[in-house]
Amino acid sequence: AGVVAITDDGHCVQNNELMRRAAEYAKMFDLCVMDHCQDDDMTQGAAMNEGVMSTRLGLRGWPHAAEDVIVARDVILAHYTGTHIHLQHITSKYAVDVIRRAKSRGVPVTAEVTPHHLALTEAALSGYDPSFKMNPPLRTEEDRRALIAGLRDGTLDCVATDHAPHTDYEKDKEFDFAPFGIIGLETALPVVLDVLLRRGKFVLPEVIALLTHKPAGVLKLPAGSLAEGAVADVTIFDPDESWRYDARAGFSKSANSPWHGKTLTGRVKTTIVGGRIVYDGKKIVASGDPRQTG
Repeated sequence: AGVVAITDDGHCVQNNELMRRAAEYAKMFDLCVMDHCQDDDMTQGAAMNEGVMSTRLGLRGWPHAAEDVIVARDVILAHYTGTHIHLQHITSKYAVDVIRRAKSRGVPVTAEVTPHHLALTEAALSGYDPSFKMNPPLRTEEDRRALIAGLRDGTLDCVATDHAPHTDYEKDKEFDFAPFGIIGLETALPVVLDVLLRRGKFVLPEVIALLTHKPAGVLKLPAGSLAEGAVADVTIFDPDESWRYDARAGFSKSANSPWHGKTLTGRVKTTIVGGRIVYDGKKIVASGDPRQTG
């Protein structure tokens, strides 16, 4: 597909003029600009969402405004330049409202949410477990519900994992000093099925779309479809199979998951890439990209 987007890769562009120029150059090549929305000045030393919970735990708070101001800036720049800007892992109710208003005016923005921000809140941090420390942080129940509502009405376009592995050595520290991030690729399907299908009154085709052709559509990729002649990238899963997730026996090289040891429902049985089975429900049976290796 070639280059389809440019991104700050988790380090939000703080300089507004630089972001404007990047958007203008991206527009020349019909590229999407993907942005991690975080004002660094407002989040220095922060470890979790700012609020009553952070005060009670004695941890420096990360205000949702640090996300909101960058979302607002990017919306303005998307409108000004006409460039498609994709807002990554949205967590804030206010940010959802800003994006909703922007889309109603035809501003070319899209946005995503992660499974963990759909499923968890800041209350999970009460035990100071670094497995729940992530960037952006878990927010309030009100924010969580706003994210689900945003998916429901199309304000938020898709679900993405923000998969961020870290070793036990890195994570096994005092909460303040542990790095941000969790793994999420293997648990994305059951977590999203639980939150949206079983508890959120979505139907299965809607949930599948949020994980397949909708994220592909953000990047204008011909993927996520079962249409005749489409590339055979297919995941076969059982939505009703319950299983105990052991992160240490998983396929990631790290085990920093908040769902380690939990019973999940919904399991991938087979993964097909480019017409070749690469995962058979038990092990990886092929590596590389079969569309390139034949």
